[in-house]
Amino acid sequence: MFDFDNAIECNCDLGEGLAIGCDSVAWVDINQDTIFIHRNDRLSKFKTQFKPSVIFSIDKDELVFGSNAGICCLDINSGDERLLSLENFNHNRQKYRSNDGGFCGDHQLLSFMHRNDPVKNLGFVYLVKDESFCLLDDSLHIPNSFIEIEPSKILISDSLKGQIWLYQLDDTGNLVEKTLWAQLEKGIAPDGGCLVGDFVFVALWDGATIAVFDKSGKLIKNLPLPVIRPTNCKYDTVRSQLWVTSASEGLSKEQLIRYPLSGNTFVYNLEFGS
Repeated sequence: MFDFDNAIECNCDLGEGLAIGCDSVAWVDINQDTIFIHRNDRLSKFKTQFKPSVIFSIDKDELVFGSNAGICCLDINSGDERLLSLENFNHNRQKYRSNDGGFCGDHQLLSFMHRNDPVKNLGFVYLVKDESFCLLDDSLHIPNSFIEIEPSKILISDSLKGQIWLYQLDDTGNLVEKTLWAQLEKGIAPDGGCLVGDFVFVALWDGATIAVFDKSGKLIKNLPLPVIRPTNCKYDTVRSQLWVTSASEGLSKEQLIRYPLSGNTFVYNLEFGS
């Protein structure tokens, strides 16, 4: 069950891309080109040159993030950014922006969506390996989630279609099989998520909940949230805490009155037995 612990006021337009380090938690505001780092009960923020969408990793001195230009590194002490040199990154960067991704076991993934019209323009999912971008899939409109549930078995959502797909990869990252894992109800979009024990947690955009599935894709329960547009969740196994980002983007005045905490990041003490 959820036990609310803390709300971190960051007022994101589109909070996303959570990553948990040994002493820090980081996330982004995609629309505001900003990275947030929460460390020692203090919140720092960095305005970035490259539009961030997902944090891959964070340590004491450096943060690695996915961006509209590819994979970038941020020097936390100086604030300097540098773009890693990667090959075979060929789509139109003006029309597409990065969206979600992360490390799924040994596989590093980064996705892109069309900035203005994802309905008519499919996105891209890349596997990053050997200092190169390798196209994994170009059949999803808004690729999201990126949750490894078993070795080389990765859940990737199409938020536009309300679908969660199971990707089976081989040891080198090639796609072996892709099957529909879950179909959500109309108007609810699966967004970022994580594995907690034997359960899959997925933030539901416009659903005001975290959906909890078993590994077969069966919905177990919904955990209510104080925001209508949660965007991502990650689990801190050391402190037994679930972190949740959210968005205020596109909400009406009535929705903001009903969900005034929208855009903030939340920390929950989590007790969820198997």
